[in-house]
Amino acid sequence: MKRYLTYITIFSCIIAVLLAAGEAVVRHYPTSYRYKAEWMDSNAGQVKTLVLGGSHTYYGIIPGELGDSTFSLANVTQHPEYDYWLLQHYIDSCTNLQTVIVPVDETNMFEPPLAEGPEWYRCAYYNIYMGCDMQQDNPIYNYEIANLPSFNRKFKAVVANVVCGDATIDCDSLGFGNGFTVDKALDEHDLLWDATSTSKRHAGVDSTMVAFNTSYLEKMAALCHEHHVTMIMVSMPMWKGYVERIDKKRLEVLESIVNKCQMQYGGIHYKDYTSDARFQGHDFYDCDHLSTQGAHKFTSILKQETGL
Repeated sequence: MKRYLTYITIFSCIIAVLLAAGEAVVRHYPTSYRYKAEWMDSNAGQVKTLVLGGSHTYYGIIPGELGDSTFSLANVTQHPEYDYWLLQHYIDSCTNLQTVIVPVDETNMFEPPLAEGPEWYRCAYYNIYMGCDMQQDNPIYNYEIANLPSFNRKFKAVVANVVCGDATIDCDSLGFGNGFTVDKALDEHDLLWDATSTSKRHAGVDSTMVAFNTSYLEKMAALCHEHHVTMIMVSMPMWKGYVERIDKKRLEVLESIVNKCQMQYGGIHYKDYTSDARFQGHDFYDCDHLSTQGAHKFTSILKQETGL
């Protein structure tokens, strides 16, 4: 029995060492979260325009084409709660900040908190790589290995980098997500399928979630107002077949959210491009995300129509 326990202990120690080594290896692989935190720590004082939000702005707004000193802190599935955390975390360091761009669309204002959604594991990325303290007391958000599928994908990428020297980060030097290229975009048939399935997934209005997300939008508006920063709320372009299928109740709620914020705080501008007919075909990567081609077009339009 004693020998058996010894073997179990040795085996457990070996597993623990391997897991710790794997965690250390994965944490050294390039990630947009760490890159953006390190960039802001060194360059926040230069930023005049800050882009926040989830994948719609991450892949849809190109900071390098928006004028002087623009940086994107957007990331995939970044909810308003994390937008607010990032803004309040960096705003005092952004001594030249003039404008903050925040998406207000029919996804981000209706989602549950990130920790309660299907991509809960992303909370760990904010905790580990950006110093976010929102979930730091929960052990599951202190380790990459807590989500094995994501961990395995990154570990394989690390191995591939060692073998092939192919380590690439998924954003450019100013934070734009550059992976939604036209050659990978959905064709007309697949766009229709994507629009149908996505609209079903995003149907309905949960007033509790709306109140939760709106509270963070209002906190951002108040923070911008306090620091004399212009806040631009933007609804990103959507493919026409998706717009036709969007739950109209959600659009009505969005309108009321924007109106409330504009009435309560000064210096807020709203631009709604949801149904903008200037965006067609290969401007879209899928039914609710712009391709890199669409991002170039949208950024040019946004710059012209907002004076950035």
